[in-house]
Amino acid sequence: MARVARRPRFIFFGGKGGVGKTTCAAAAAVRAATEGARVLVVSTDPAHSLADALELELGAEARPVRDVAGELQAAELDADKALTRWLREREDAIRTIANRGTYFDEEDIDRFLSLSFPGVDELVGLIELMRLSRSRPLDVVVVDTAPTGHTLRLLEMPDTLLRLSQVLDDMHAKHRFLASSLGGTWRGDFADDAIAEIEREATALRQVLGDPARSSFTWVTLPEEMSVRESEDGVGEITALGVRVDVVVVNRVCPAPDRACPMCSPRADAEWRWRRHIADTFDDRTLLEVPARPTEPCGPAALLELAGSVRYLDARRPRAAPDRGAIEDAPTAVTFAQAASPIAATVRLAFYGGKGGVGKTTVAAASAIELAEARPNDRVLCLSTDPAHSLGDAIGVDLGGEVRKLPGGPRNLELRELDAAHAWEVERERYRRGIDDLFSSIFRGRMDASFDRAVLEDLLDLAPPGIDELLALVTLLDALLGSEEPSAAEAALAVKPVKRRKTRAKAAQPERYDLVVVDTAPTGHTLRLLALPEKALEWVHALMSIILKYRDIVGLGEFASDLTRFARRLRRLMELLCDPVRSAFVIVTRPAALPALETERLAKELRHLRVPVAAIVANAVTSPSCARCSEAALAERPILDRLERLAFRAARTPRLITAPAVFPGPRGIDELRLWRDGWSERGVRAR
Repeated sequence: MARVARRPRFIFFGGKGGVGKTTCAAAAAVRAATEGARVLVVSTDPAHSLADALELELGAEARPVRDVAGELQAAELDADKALTRWLREREDAIRTIANRGTYFDEEDIDRFLSLSFPGVDELVGLIELMRLSRSRPLDVVVVDTAPTGHTLRLLEMPDTLLRLSQVLDDMHAKHRFLASSLGGTWRGDFADDAIAEIEREATALRQVLGDPARSSFTWVTLPEEMSVRESEDGVGEITALGVRVDVVVVNRVCPAPDRACPMCSPRADAEWRWRRHIADTFDDRTLLEVPARPTEPCGPAALLELAGSVRYLDARRPRAAPDRGAIEDAPTAVTFAQAASPIAATVRLAFYGGKGGVGKTTVAAASAIELAEARPNDRVLCLSTDPAHSLGDAIGVDLGGEVRKLPGGPRNLELRELDAAHAWEVERERYRRGIDDLFSSIFRGRMDASFDRAVLEDLLDLAPPGIDELLALVTLLDALLGSEEPSAAEAALAVKPVKRRKTRAKAAQPERYDLVVVDTAPTGHTLRLLALPEKALEWVHALMSIILKYRDIVGLGEFASDLTRFARRLRRLMELLCDPVRSAFVIVTRPAALPALETERLAKELRHLRVPVAAIVANAVTSPSCARCSEAALAERPILDRLERLAFRAARTPRLITAPAVFPGPRGIDELRLWRDGWSERGVRAR
């Protein structure tokens, strides 16, 4: 008998970067297909690694996964193509609405529709998921999401669509009013139908997400403090969006070592305390755990084996391992030269980036301390642009979005976690005041001004999907070029140090730093940030063209000069990003299969963007001790060899630096300094 097609159930896998979301999602998909379900697994992370986990080349359209005893298909979302497809289906209506409701002509509308912008992944992710799920009979759709901050924006997408429909409706309201005034009545046409369709689509998406029979969320975490703390916040925020979190998976649980081990023994004991905390905190959800493995599972067979090892969370204390002496067959540790900093004294902008969970924040924090001490006459800012911040946790200081000094640290070092939500509120308020000024002067007395005002105020609620990257860009401009006169928009987002210089009745000016160390978001969103200056410059040119074209209507005023100044600063930043003397990118990774593959792709993209790579840091390199550590150290060797070869291809001055695995992870200035002293340089060769 033929199976009856029904609406599929969506299972989202999410969590902090690097906790193993992709592996867990792929393993769950393989197991469900093996048990007889028709399954589609999709990655919405802009830095895809689903193909690496499945050992299969993937694209935007679903394709079968080989070597699975069942129906399993997989895809990696292509956001740009998805947005182009969505816009193409509604382009005529959007053009018509813009033509009727604004002063723009066809040329103006073409210019803006052709521009790209950050945040496309979050804007169209759910729409593309629904399209893929409708293209074939399915029982389950497993979704491998981006790290926490960007997953939250993906789940907020139905509300963004509703706001978009409201903006378009307000644009069209002026045309309806004028048509009714002249003709006595208005009959809806295809433009009204398009607005209603977007509203229906948003409502349907929200209903799917809020229906426990259609959608659920599986949160993946590690039994470690930083991961568990983010889990508490993340699960609460997802639940507040109306999405049910059914399952919490504790991944990579360290087994009790076979003998006393300086790494595994304290780790197993500390993990037990956090597993017990998870059991108490999430006692109303299904709690599962996955044992740690010396190597990452790749391919359907290994993923199915991993899925078979999943068990209910066991919060019992592990037994202490006996001290049975050294392991005779342990691999010999490799001797490295002590690593000097890869950041030259001329560098003004240093990025630390890589796959989520590889230790970018810890590496960046330790490096910032070292650089500030080595450059005592320079002002140094360590800035986190990741929406799911952990810089304050690593450094042991509650930053709370403000610039802070590091107690006991170098006096010339300051720290900041960019609070994008607060900064956007500041910018929205400034924009709102500008609308009030505009309509109290230029538009006074016009009969259709109320419609124009409604549209402009609606736009305030359409926060751009890539708001984190946009505000990070402005913050970088402020920090690096603070001595220049800022625009009003930039001044609203200025870096404000703890000690401010006194000025006479002047707005606070951004402070200029000699060196900015950037702790970035995971790979996909970091690449989005690096590509943004060029895209922002395209938007500035488009806006300037509009202003000049309609200067008789809106005037020029300060906004035009603000844009000119902003464009000049963008060009300076673009020059800086590509300058190997003043800019450097340090790729942070781990000696494991999936991080190494993503590192290779990141190095390729950085070459394409002409961003100079200073070094690759292989973090959490295992030293042989117990049987498990010895097996892991042996498995890491070929990956370290591969990373060394990549470093010689990717970096201007070849450097592969290794940072040792320690437990617990370094926290606070003293531990970070001690850990940094243990970094080594691998494969030092004659230059």
